[in-house]
Amino acid sequence: MLPAGLGLALLLAACAAPPPPLPPPPPPPVNETLQGAVNSVLLDIARQLGAQAASERPAVFDPLLDSRSGQQTQATARVQQVLQASLAQVMPGVKLLTFDAAGAQDARWLFNGTLAAQPATPGAYRLTVALSDRSSGLVVARGVAPLRDEPLDEAPVRFYSDSPALVRDRAVQGYIDTTEKPVGQAADALYLEQIPTAALLNEAQEAYNEERWDRALELMSTAAQRDDGQQLRTFNGLYLANMKLGRTTEAEQAFGKIAALGLATSNLAVKILFRPGSTDFMGDDGPIYAMWLRQIARAAQGSELCLNIVGHTSKTGSEAVNRQLSLRRAQVMRERLVRDAPSLGRGQRLRTEGKGWEEAIVGTGTDDLRDALDRRVEFKVLGCT
Repeated sequence: MLPAGLGLALLLAACAAPPPPLPPPPPPPVNETLQGAVNSVLLDIARQLGAQAASERPAVFDPLLDSRSGQQTQATARVQQVLQASLAQVMPGVKLLTFDAAGAQDARWLFNGTLAAQPATPGAYRLTVALSDRSSGLVVARGVAPLRDEPLDEAPVRFYSDSPALVRDRAVQGYIDTTEKPVGQAADALYLEQIPTAALLNEAQEAYNEERWDRALELMSTAAQRDDGQQLRTFNGLYLANMKLGRTTEAEQAFGKIAALGLATSNLAVKILFRPGSTDFMGDDGPIYAMWLRQIARAAQGSELCLNIVGHTSKTGSEAVNRQLSLRRAQVMRERLVRDAPSLGRGQRLRTEGKGWEEAIVGTGTDDLRDALDRRVEFKVLGCT
């Protein structure tokens, strides 16, 4: 038992102690508008850079890509415009150069990024922007922010909409991988190495989008002469520009290179569109598709490869119906290839599979240009047994 005097002293001390501090107020709601997301990303990058954010450095911005498809879309283009307009206000020391041959030569810093739709929440996206130092090869800052604004148009820009084959190869994957690298880690080495050619291809794409076919062909031809220009994006561009200029022989030669490169890397996915619920080709593209299949047959026959032809559908209708439909479409592709190259019909050189919408890339189920990639046919290289 405490002495009476000590107990009274302890009681008085307890009464005089200040009350415990109140919990901190909840953080303010995140501004998920387009401008709010852009500001959040750029402010975060500036914070990570510290004093470097105020020092003058030349930089280029390799245009944003859709993270699912690897394409530039109307949505990524819109976000790109807001990013570039806001960059001068948030990071005034950055001297943003045009992403062309001259800019790629002079820029020390490189911005790139992705816009990722969140499937569980329609209309919601994740914006990611990375900043790499081309001298050190490191990602020096990175910002990520949620974006939930008015509906964004996810249709691909003209170049990607018109391209006959899916343009997601090693170069595109290196771009996307760089945006996901933690700060302080190395950016994708091949991606950084190919920046001068990427800038040239970006110029060519812009020329194509603006219907300057001759200029697009000139720039794509220049890229094709480079070792690191042997990309699906280059050959898609050569095909498109030649087709627009009525040079069908040259266009077919370009598609032959798409087929050869795609099969060599087991990355050939072509956008052959069928009528809904049918194995008949959509619209008036039958002769064009026949040319594509002729070149694919020639490339497969010359390489003595074995292929698995995989059909895909948009995400509409029942799973069972779509799986059967995609299989029938793959079988039609096999028949057409064997017609052009009979030796492909021997043994097990060509197999077929239907995935339905199991491997949808876009997954919107809109059955238009926005999800054309979901209605693709893939040609995957197999070991011959």
